[in-house]
Amino acid sequence: MILGGLIDSLTGANKSARLKGTVVLMRKNVLDLTDFGATIMDGIGDFLGKGVTCQLISSTLVDHDNGGRGKVGAEAELEQWVTSLPSLTTGESKFGLTFDWEVEKLGVPGAIIVNNYHSSEFLLKTVTLHDVPGRGSLSFVANSWVYPAASYTYSRVFFANDTYLPSQMPAALKPYRDDELRNLRGDDPQGPHQEDEP
Repeated sequence: MILGGLIDSLTGANKSARLKGTVVLMRKNVLDLTDFGATIMDGIGDFLGKGVTCQLISSTLVDHDNGGRGKVGAEAELEQWVTSLPSLTTGESKFGLTFDWEVEKLGVPGAIIVNNYHSSEFLLKTVTLHDVPGRGSLSFVANSWVYPAASYTYSRVFFANDTYLPSQMPAALKPYRDDELRNLRGDDPQGPHQEDEP
């Protein structure tokens, strides 16, 4: 048993599967040309560690230790935030993303958690996963501002571009959908709303 595990680790037989994807977003500095400080601070933040992270959520397998919610994968960071420059034609930036995700153990992704550890917000347009086993390409159309994580007590969740009637929503995703709708409606916060509140 130990020898088999050693051989598997040396040959890569137990290596976790990787899902590759692309993220399309618009940085704040493209829309607000007077905010160059945000670009510098975001670059320093990325260089020192955390920038924008994403985690996939399973639509088919539940985590019984997490209240029956869909299983959540490991965090993946956007690749090359520091070295990429926004396109001057459309203002959109495209980044790579690689997830450690085994469909056999974690199921088919149906939602994605996005956390922004930068000092300024960005407009998340789409996240697309390529070559998902059993699905092909999988798109998450967001078209939503993602503010810095320090401004929120919760994470932003975006769902795959699949259409469901409320009664047909996968059970693994339903708690995430309910939480996201409650957060977007603003049911919980009291007092005057700030700019970064949904």
